[in-house]
Amino acid sequence: MSKKVSIPTSVDAQIRTRARNLPIHKCYVNGDWEETQMANIIITRKHINDNYTIGVYLVDLRLYGVKDCFYNFNESPLQLENIFNENPDRFEECDYALAHNIIHAGLEFAEDYGFKPHKNFKTAQFILEEDTDDIPLMEIPLGEDGIPVLEVRHGENKDHEIAKLNKTADGNFRVVYFDKDGNPEPIEDERTYYEIIDEIVKIGFDEYFSSQKHTKSELEYQVFIDLLYMMEIYTKEEKDQIDEIIEKITKDNRLKMGLHLEQKDYNDELEKAYKFFDEEDIKNGVAEFNKVIDKYFDDPFLWDILLYEISLCTDEIDEEVVNKAYSIYPNHPTIKAWYAEWLAQEERFEEIFELFGNKSGLDALTTENEPISPNAFVAFNYAYAMAWLDKKDVLQAEPYYQIITRLNTHIRLGSLIMDMVCELKNTKISELAEKFEKE
Repeated sequence: MSKKVSIPTSVDAQIRTRARNLPIHKCYVNGDWEETQMANIIITRKHINDNYTIGVYLVDLRLYGVKDCFYNFNESPLQLENIFNENPDRFEECDYALAHNIIHAGLEFAEDYGFKPHKNFKTAQFILEEDTDDIPLMEIPLGEDGIPVLEVRHGENKDHEIAKLNKTADGNFRVVYFDKDGNPEPIEDERTYYEIIDEIVKIGFDEYFSSQKHTKSELEYQVFIDLLYMMEIYTKEEKDQIDEIIEKITKDNRLKMGLHLEQKDYNDELEKAYKFFDEEDIKNGVAEFNKVIDKYFDDPFLWDILLYEISLCTDEIDEEVVNKAYSIYPNHPTIKAWYAEWLAQEERFEEIFELFGNKSGLDALTTENEPISPNAFVAFNYAYAMAWLDKKDVLQAEPYYQIITRLNTHIRLGSLIMDMVCELKNTKISELAEKFEKE
């Protein structure tokens, strides 16, 4: 008796086992792919029944590689026609070699910086030919002169991607922000918060913001709102009080110490955990961290790194981890700061004041000469700002809010505070801001 042969039935299985046995038919790409560095590619393979197996790939050549893809097996020509009907005049026929090079160049570029292709590519790759020397190699433009470019649309949180690029690209990357209206032309600003302030002081407030030569970036807009806010609402005495608290916090020796923490012996041992977090595999990332924590049990900064990595993946403070860290180190400034942010996350604002003995500045954290990490420093300022805003006391919240805004490193936390601050601004400031935004 002959052995029965099993034939794959699912679309994925059929593509994995049969697609490369079909001849390549036609390939297509959008005509402006070099200019936009965003390639929409269609690859077709033809069946003997005149049906098609189709792979569609969205390739971001600035950073993400294969950002999206989908596929169909043994579909009628109508399926292909529908794709073109939905995108008239967009696609041009191209050689398979060009399509192959675009896809694989994007894949390799993204992989260099820790970004994986879309999950569907596990199957969609089998619609491509194998990546061998038989495919002629072509030069494909990547990034901006080879430097990765991260695009951030208004309202997006890309802290996780920025943190990843800081590690994989050693900070050698660009971030391009887009305006509120979703204008396809990016509004860029490489200046810092303080550099914009200095320019305004030199030129004059009215002249600076009435000049058409100045592009209104998101950061510049934030400076404008802050200046209006400070000028219109606070008295000179109140402004001096805010400046005094800001100066006291930013010049505190504990922060300076934290900004220059020495390299730790366990940094290399955390590489495996970092890889899990890069893949947003929090469970295994925490498990690997715990192995190092068990070995270096007396170092609270390990918990600081762990809490930060989880927050990048989830936009939240992990309740179990932060409470465990706080139970071990209830008096350490860095751990107290993370615990305070968790209290703010849970809207337990009164407990924040109780935690810090109703003190202000970094004296609220500890009177000892202990360093606080930069990430925990932001967490502390966020917790205090939110606690004061919950009391509708914008004056007390202002210095902590200003510090986070000027650091310009935790966009998500700054945005959350800004939302509450804006709600408390008076009518005149809101009208001025609206007028500026329209102009």
